[in-house]
Amino acid sequence: MSIEKPTDTSRLLDSVKALLSRLFGLLRHLEPSRRAEASYGILIVTMGLLGGLIGLLYRLGLQLFQLVYFASSEDILVIAGSLSWQRRLVAPAAGALIAALIIKYGLKSATGEGMSEILEAVVLKEQMLRVRRALWKGLSALVAIGSGGSIGREGPMVQITAAAAGRIAELLRMSVERRRILIGCGVAAGMAAVYHAPIGAALFVMEVIIGNFALDVFGPLVISSVVATIVSRGVAGGAMYEVPALKLVSAWEFIPYVALGIACALVGRLFIEVLNGTGWLFHRMPLPPWARATIGGLGVGAISIWVPHVWGNGAEGVNLTLQGLLPWQLLLWALGGKLLATALSIGSGSSGGVFTPTLFLGATLGGVVGEAAHHLWPGITALPAAYALVGMSGVLAAVTHAPIMSTLMVFEMSLNYNLILPVLICSGVGALLSRAIKRESIYTERLRRRGVDIDLAIEETALQSIHCEDVMWAGAPTVKPQTPLRTLLDKFLHMRGGESIHVVGEDSRYVGLIDVHDLVAATEQKELDNVLIAEDLARKVPFVRPSDPVASVTEKFWFQEHGELPVLSEEDPPRFLGVITRRDVLRAFDREVLQRKLLTVRYAPGGSASSNRRSLVQLPAEFAIEEMRVPESLVGQTLSELDLPRKFMLTVLALKPSDTTKTEMIPPPANVALSEGDRLVLVGKQQDLVRFARA
Repeated sequence: MSIEKPTDTSRLLDSVKALLSRLFGLLRHLEPSRRAEASYGILIVTMGLLGGLIGLLYRLGLQLFQLVYFASSEDILVIAGSLSWQRRLVAPAAGALIAALIIKYGLKSATGEGMSEILEAVVLKEQMLRVRRALWKGLSALVAIGSGGSIGREGPMVQITAAAAGRIAELLRMSVERRRILIGCGVAAGMAAVYHAPIGAALFVMEVIIGNFALDVFGPLVISSVVATIVSRGVAGGAMYEVPALKLVSAWEFIPYVALGIACALVGRLFIEVLNGTGWLFHRMPLPPWARATIGGLGVGAISIWVPHVWGNGAEGVNLTLQGLLPWQLLLWALGGKLLATALSIGSGSSGGVFTPTLFLGATLGGVVGEAAHHLWPGITALPAAYALVGMSGVLAAVTHAPIMSTLMVFEMSLNYNLILPVLICSGVGALLSRAIKRESIYTERLRRRGVDIDLAIEETALQSIHCEDVMWAGAPTVKPQTPLRTLLDKFLHMRGGESIHVVGEDSRYVGLIDVHDLVAATEQKELDNVLIAEDLARKVPFVRPSDPVASVTEKFWFQEHGELPVLSEEDPPRFLGVITRRDVLRAFDREVLQRKLLTVRYAPGGSASSNRRSLVQLPAEFAIEEMRVPESLVGQTLSELDLPRKFMLTVLALKPSDTTKTEMIPPPANVALSEGDRLVLVGKQQDLVRFARA
């Protein structure tokens, strides 16, 4: 491994600076109406340039750290093989300890959840990406990777570029939609800079992060990722992996390739479960974060005594596998060792990605299957390297549930398009079977445990976040069960619109709904005037609970003719709280999905969360109500000590503890210390909310 010359990087920086100066200079000659669109286009290009430059600087920093740490600039696997077993044991542990201390003193807290943070920021708009946090985590990951930790560098790279994009969008006060796209451009640029795969990086964002294949999203992503790839390849060269000439030998090969797809799904699911299980075990240890990280590093070092190929992100091991330089016995040991080593590194708290380790697992698995297939049917099967390449795509698809991205990413990284059919089949089988076993991907598992369904479409996700209690009408017309027929008719005649009335008994017990058409039909029978009462005419209709998401209510509307549904409490027996109408659902969709400017908020008078006397309040245009995580710098302080109304001009409505066993506190107590992961419901001006998030 050779370190790039500083002169090459400085020349590139000068060229980028000159290019940006020319681009922004052109804006002066444009009409004001076109200047905004031109500025947006320049920002997209800028994110690509930024991603490429960060990729180059990060690679250079990694090489410099290895030169200082090991006194060698060779590949990490060459370094591992040259060390004694004692140094091989201790090196990853010492690096993990340093990385943990960087997080401890740089951020004063534990690490975040990597890609999950970006998913929250892009899809749910509930997470602020901070540049400072991303830089500290990037430095921590650099130390961990450079010292032998089994993690990928794409995680910190993507977080840095995404945080930079979010910060730019915040400063320019961009719309929510363009903010999402610009953050996506940052993610795509970071991925493309690492893997030299512009189309695969764009599809990664569209398939995994945004979940949208619209042209107005695809265009900016491709531009940013292509620019980042051009910058990165200008210094680092072409394809990421050196692959020999491989091709499909016989149609009979599809049988072992399908078998490989099944194996990829199983290994991918096993990888996710081991990652989650290891993280759970480390989290249960009554030890400080730096001690957990050191234990994880010792585990990686212990594995590397017998299998040094588990060191680093796995790129060097993938190259050796694709060139057929590793025997099948070593591939099998490397497969199990890398899976466990990555779980130990990530689970113990090291900041980093799992993308390249996943490719390593796929390559070694494919190599083992290829060795077996070529040994049994040498005349009709390709070399094991072909199966290694196909396996990379299969395990990646199984882990991410993104077969299209996995297929194109592997092709771009290898520049080998002769195995397109096997790769497509293996990716499809791997993703389909993995999702059939369990719906969550490696990026959505943590969010799912918190009750966030990120796999939903953007529109449905927005409606999932709104509950019936947020939009229901508590003032729906009601009558007692013993109300006579003539009194019912008089009630309908004096109602302002509406075709239904609800029958509610003692203690708000719900009886049913009376439709105006049923009432008219009953009044035509004069002999029943003094016999029928409200309870006789009441229909049993589907009902909803206050906590039900609005998205689930629409399904109940499909199977009944009425335009409203009763909202009943969670108690037994349930109490009638109000109604939700089709108009309420459309209004929620209009506000959350179509992003109207009108801002509304529900409140319960007297601070009672269960009160059914609710009102709509329209906030001024410059104000907002948001649920926000407690910034790391404020963890450990009480609301009394923080004095948010004076320091931030914000009002706290509620406190949602990170411990899911504890209930939401309305109003929040002033003397309870805030913990990491706690969320506050705040009301205030937009700029004050942003200032609080950056505290």
